[in-house]
Amino acid sequence: MRGTRSRARERDGEEADRGLPGGSPRMGWGLGLAAAALVLGVLVVVRRIVDPSLPLARSYQVLQLLLLIAAGVARALGGFRPGLRRAAEKWRLPTAGIAAAVVLGAVLPYLHTLTIGFLSDDFGLAYAARQAPAALDALRSNAFVTFRRPATLFLWWLGGNMWQGAPLGYHALNLLLHAANSLLVYALGRRLLNSAYGGLLAALLFALHPLHVEPVAWASCSSDLLCTAFCLVSLLSLEAYAASTTPRRGGVALLGALAAFAMALLSKEAALALPGFVLLRLALLPPPRARLRTAVAVGAFGLVLGTYLMWRVLSMGGLPTYPTTLTFWNTVFPSAPLRQMGDFLFPVHRPLFLRALGLWLWCAAMLPMAAAVLWVIAGLTYVPGRRLWLWLGYVFIMAIPVWTISAATSGDLSGGRFAYLPTIGLAWLFGDVCAGRGTAWRGLAPAGGILLGAAVLSIWYVAPWRQAGRLATEVLTAGTGVVERVSASGEPSALYFCDLPESVDGAPIFRNCYPQALSLAAGSPIAAHTVSGRDEPGTIHPDDVSARILHPGEYVVSWRPETARMVIVRSGDGPPARHPESPR
Repeated sequence: MRGTRSRARERDGEEADRGLPGGSPRMGWGLGLAAAALVLGVLVVVRRIVDPSLPLARSYQVLQLLLLIAAGVARALGGFRPGLRRAAEKWRLPTAGIAAAVVLGAVLPYLHTLTIGFLSDDFGLAYAARQAPAALDALRSNAFVTFRRPATLFLWWLGGNMWQGAPLGYHALNLLLHAANSLLVYALGRRLLNSAYGGLLAALLFALHPLHVEPVAWASCSSDLLCTAFCLVSLLSLEAYAASTTPRRGGVALLGALAAFAMALLSKEAALALPGFVLLRLALLPPPRARLRTAVAVGAFGLVLGTYLMWRVLSMGGLPTYPTTLTFWNTVFPSAPLRQMGDFLFPVHRPLFLRALGLWLWCAAMLPMAAAVLWVIAGLTYVPGRRLWLWLGYVFIMAIPVWTISAATSGDLSGGRFAYLPTIGLAWLFGDVCAGRGTAWRGLAPAGGILLGAAVLSIWYVAPWRQAGRLATEVLTAGTGVVERVSASGEPSALYFCDLPESVDGAPIFRNCYPQALSLAAGSPIAAHTVSGRDEPGTIHPDDVSARILHPGEYVVSWRPETARMVIVRSGDGPPARHPESPR
């Protein structure tokens, strides 16, 4: 018996959930989950009492807490049941077939993104890449005040040289990165789940999930895709390190994990929390006699993280961030992971649903999603407790870098780029549930229905991004026309663009990168400024412009969507005031 329990511990620690032969299932993991959810619930109530005006007062996160409590209670009452996991573990499919299925799932729903063009921050990245004459200049560039992402900027510089900076190339690159990440989710999930079947379903859900439309459709999100790829490669190397039988192999695997982690940090700051999950992973599912290996790995990851933070402070003079609603409650209460879990479990694009279905049909459409969530909750009894905590811990830990951004819910899945890396844990949880239910039809049919629903929603949710691409082309064309007209009467000293569209059903259009867009279109720098009520870097507040006394060569230009034209609403003394509009 001891030998059997020891082999189970070496594999994945499931004996902690099975209990002794003939004994009752242990309830600790489920009760612990319910207790953690109750603690979060207390924070919800306290926060609501302290300031009812905070976004959390909309109670969207309360739904997630209730689901967590329900999941914890269900897991506690049901304990752990191996179910049909053995059949799933023996399930086999050719590796080439698995890879083809995952790649097709990652690419087919998003083929229409190839025609979107540039939006918002895309122009800023393209402009910054064009200013770097050589690769080393791109790596050293400090074009952005709020972040340093040399690996991402190098990728954009490379695109500018390989396909002349055409948007199609960057969108195709995003599709390739998303497909690669889906394959990595499968490879890592197969090892952690000890099931190719569970790993495949987890990878397919990740590839098809409609929450990932934004990071795939928006060219600027190559930073999120690249960061995720390096994080997954780092974790795969960590698995090789933990399973290594010789110091040499372990050392090589650890160096690979650290190098990938460093590249993830240089791609985007979302990788900052990875050492926390490394600690959780090695603590929950350790191989035999792993304490020393755990200490070495965590210490090495911490050293890389400390080096990165020191480099960032020295290179940027601090750790500047985007303006956030940074308050005590946003710091303590994990708003971001709860919002991400809600969007993952109920991926509802409210503007599209209401416009196409109406309120009552929208409510009816929520029923299949609720049924899918209940199916997953009921299947938690087939998930070993340690892995259940590992998946949920991954979601909460990897969302730490964006905990303080916002607790609000937009209803159009904007901000899905922030959930791209953390929600991999929920995809693995789905694969774990499917593996526990086995490969029989009663388990495969619901899982297939969930994947099919995700694919349909993803195809549908690309529509606003295509609409945004067409609108961006119109606005840029009209703005270029204004520049040409006023330049005919003399070089303009400043152009202030007001009322630019900032979103179309959640797809970002122009926020703070419209001047770069005009400069790219004109082929030379334009003295332009974006006027916006948003408190973002590079924008000017409307009050500052309305109070400004314009000098000759300065113009305030407004976008008029009803006529698809740019109108000069104010100007300094000079001939260009005779040209109020530009041709469409």
